[in-house]
Amino acid sequence: MSIGHKFGAGFLLVSMFSLCMGFYFSDFFGIGTTNQLGDIWMSGAFVFALYMSPFIFIYGIFISWLISRKVTPADSGKRGLYIALHGLGGLPFAVWSLSSQSSAAFLFTAGLGAFLAMMFALMELGLGYITKKGRIGWLVLYVPFLAYLTVYIIGQVQSVPPPIEEAEYDEPGYSAKEAVEFVTQRHGQEENGGFPAETGKVEQWELFGEHFTRETIIENVPGEKETYYVTLMEKNLDRQEVYKTTYLTKENDMMLHDRISEQLEEG
Repeated sequence: MSIGHKFGAGFLLVSMFSLCMGFYFSDFFGIGTTNQLGDIWMSGAFVFALYMSPFIFIYGIFISWLISRKVTPADSGKRGLYIALHGLGGLPFAVWSLSSQSSAAFLFTAGLGAFLAMMFALMELGLGYITKKGRIGWLVLYVPFLAYLTVYIIGQVQSVPPPIEEAEYDEPGYSAKEAVEFVTQRHGQEENGGFPAETGKVEQWELFGEHFTRETIIENVPGEKETYYVTLMEKNLDRQEVYKTTYLTKENDMMLHDRISEQLEEG
């Protein structure tokens, strides 16, 4: 194998592995973050590439060159040994974990280094095979550029905010929808997800063998603008009991209005 194949394999390994780690250490499709998908994945990939490059291009290629002087990978009977020796050469990657003073981290990074080194050898062998027929085989080096470009394009598409549904904002001022969401959040979610943050929805759940339902009801306060009674109603279907907690809410403020417990009506 020529030194060009080694540099090509190093480029492929650094690019693709760092991109995979950028995927792994980011929320999938940017959910739960305020950053764009492309920025998250690309920045994470560049960080890993920055740390991996010295190990691969300085230490890794040098060790691979020493191995190839003793073991010729062109001999099919020695390819397994060639790959295994690369794995041994990758064990010193564990030096990155010495600062953690953790044996588990040391073993993990040693295993990761061996894995990366063997992947390097496989990529080198594969690159050597596909370039035998001419320069067209070197086009494989463009794969990382296409992968990064694809990630960037997906990130830009995902970062576009969804269209706002006008129906949710057709009520001026402090709407009933906002009042329900505000009260259910401030009341607390408690066990089993709390009360539904929308009217007309009944949540069913079970606790200690007993069956319950929860529902949120809203009413306008007569004669008061943008003021509501929000009732959180819980039913115990086994004991035939209902518990109601009613809050008075206006302009993102609420106070307890009433709390009652009564028997369910039969039928």
